[in-house]
Amino acid sequence: MIGKVIGNYQITSELARGGMGTVYRARHVNLPREVVVKSILLGGYEPHTQEHLKARFWREAYVQSQLDHPGIVRVYEFFAAEENYYLVMEYVAGLSLRDLLERQKALRPVQTLQLFKQALAAMDYAHSFSYVDEKGNSHTGIVHRDIKPANLLIDGQGRVKITDFGIVKVAGEKAMTQIGFNPGTVEYMSPEQIRGHEIDVRSDIYSLGVTLYEMLAGRLPFEPSETGSDYEVKKGHIELTPPPITDFRPDVPGELAAIVMRALDKDPGGRFQTAGEFLAAINAYERHAETESSPPPNPMAGITQRVSAAATVAAHAEMPVADKMAGVPAPHQPTVVADNVSTSKADKTGLRVLVIGAVAVIVLALLAGVYFLLNRGGAEQSARADTSVTDSTPAPTPAPSIQSQPAEEDAGLKQARAWEESENYREAIALYESYRNKHPDAPDAQATFERSQSLKKLTGLLASADLAMKQQDYAAAQRDYEEALRLRPDSKLAKLGAEEARKKLAGKR
Repeated sequence: MIGKVIGNYQITSELARGGMGTVYRARHVNLPREVVVKSILLGGYEPHTQEHLKARFWREAYVQSQLDHPGIVRVYEFFAAEENYYLVMEYVAGLSLRDLLERQKALRPVQTLQLFKQALAAMDYAHSFSYVDEKGNSHTGIVHRDIKPANLLIDGQGRVKITDFGIVKVAGEKAMTQIGFNPGTVEYMSPEQIRGHEIDVRSDIYSLGVTLYEMLAGRLPFEPSETGSDYEVKKGHIELTPPPITDFRPDVPGELAAIVMRALDKDPGGRFQTAGEFLAAINAYERHAETESSPPPNPMAGITQRVSAAATVAAHAEMPVADKMAGVPAPHQPTVVADNVSTSKADKTGLRVLVIGAVAVIVLALLAGVYFLLNRGGAEQSARADTSVTDSTPAPTPAPSIQSQPAEEDAGLKQARAWEESENYREAIALYESYRNKHPDAPDAQATFERSQSLKKLTGLLASADLAMKQQDYAAAQRDYEEALRLRPDSKLAKLGAEEARKKLAGKR
């Protein structure tokens, strides 16, 4: 095929080959444009299968050609030649996310989100896109069905483009070799897709969650067996809770890990309902992370607030050391002091002596406060230091320090317990993990971690049980609910579920 002209395109190289077709790199014979040409080879299929594949391929091409988003690979043309169907698409010079992960294994959270947010924006566009099918009927929303790192392309400027909306699968993809045309790759499939049920955009949300998990953890939530069997992978997606990302990457913040776990909820109703909602959660996480990582407030802020404005200005004008201690930039016009006092020379001199004396006392108080803060002195020590300076100086307001933080975090733990009591386990897990990540050396950090892991297992069992109930697999649902009750005997959700499963199972018999 190399050098052959198909339609208006000359084949320049072969990019990949699979059971359904071949992917080529080509260039337009008249225009300065490089493209990807995908072919579907029909000769190896039965006549009725060929007709199905033709119709499916044509419909997908017709719909995809209407997509116009910088994060989605453009479809230029579709035609038939020599009993084969060809799809001409935009060529992206760069590499796939799969290539990048094979090189780096796992990506840093910042790098991950820079890429992943682009994919979410593109999928949000596709999920809400209004289009016309080949028969002229109007529809809204396109489900990709095969989101995975191999289908996320990254160009030389770090821009992500999504390709392969379920049309042709290439070499090395297990989904190609199983049954003729089966969009999806089992390692990234949602539970409902594996079960063969009707899917919607929330199936793509799950696949995006698996992809984000792999980007952060450097591995899949459910790995294939050494023999290549996908049984364990399918079982994991349907029944098991993914291992915590922090087991493999302790540096991944708990809030971010909780976002991934929500996307991987077994129940579509428990996931983000749209890619836009998923993106909003990540944006909110980033804003919170930026706030948390901003420079801490000046520990002397409480003290400097007790100094009058005139004294502060004078101190900066006369003593540069006070600038550094108070952390306030020196004024450009020290004449402000003169505007607020008598203009007589004697008054100015007397005021200057008084101000310098007051500032000296304040600086001593500051130095004493710094000493005790650095040595984590108790409240009594701080009080003694304050009073030892001078009896006439008002006691400065205690400076905020790390010891004031546990009170806030204790409030967070109380809220987590409240969420747990009301069986809003996802919110509780997020707060528990947030506390542990912020205070890894706290005495209760390990207990908090174990609590969050137990709740993750519990939520996985409840989700699996709920899914089994929907599939009328009441025996499996009962087992999962009873296992959940062993973890948390007071769970009303598990109790009610187990009772309903028993009734349904008895009625079925």
